[in-house]
Amino acid sequence: MYEEDNESAAKRVISYARVSTGAQAASGLGTEAQHRAVQAAAAGQGWQIVDICTDDAVSAAIEPARRPELGAALERLDAGKADLIAAVRLDRFVRSIRDLQNLLDLSSRGGWDFFCLDLPISSDVPAGVFMRHVVGAFNELERSLASGRTKAALAVARSQGKRLGRPSKQSQEAKDLATALRAEGLSLHKIAVALEEAGLCTATGKTVWSPSSVRGLLRTARLDQEAEANAARYAAEQRDR
Repeated sequence: MYEEDNESAAKRVISYARVSTGAQAASGLGTEAQHRAVQAAAAGQGWQIVDICTDDAVSAAIEPARRPELGAALERLDAGKADLIAAVRLDRFVRSIRDLQNLLDLSSRGGWDFFCLDLPISSDVPAGVFMRHVVGAFNELERSLASGRTKAALAVARSQGKRLGRPSKQSQEAKDLATALRAEGLSLHKIAVALEEAGLCTATGKTVWSPSSVRGLLRTARLDQEAEANAARYAAEQRDR
């Protein structure tokens, strides 16, 4: 009875191996050694190898789900045909924090696990759970740093007078008229009427203006003015150097 329960509880494992170069793939020695190591580890854990998959001459730069064999293995795991996928080293699966986080997310959503002989990443052990939290924290840090870099780059571009966003399709005549009327204190509705009476079209070619379209026109005009002022200031600073 005990043996039957133990056997039914054995994890079904997919052994995964990968080599990056054609020479390694042609020899077969690299992948064979990887699978033997996984099989030995599985035997020690009482796991059952249900499938073996190998990506020959496939770079780690390719996302896991886009690799021929690994992608198919992930689909089998999601379908419940295996409980775990294992490899000798983490770099057989991924070499970037982003891809590792994506793989962790896939395993969490699919209800399966993955195991590396060189690193405790499995959710079955406390060290693996800790490692997953660490990876998530690094991923969040990278997103924050990337966001900060983007904001800094945009700030520099604005200071140099570069107009960000999509090019404006508003006519200069419409922008000038709306800006002048707004400076005189006219409401958005009255400016809309004035634009229609002047025969000026919106950015989409319509002849009817609404307060919201006038608001967008004024915003575009303001951004243009700010860009021109920043460009003039940046040019003056360059001349003074």
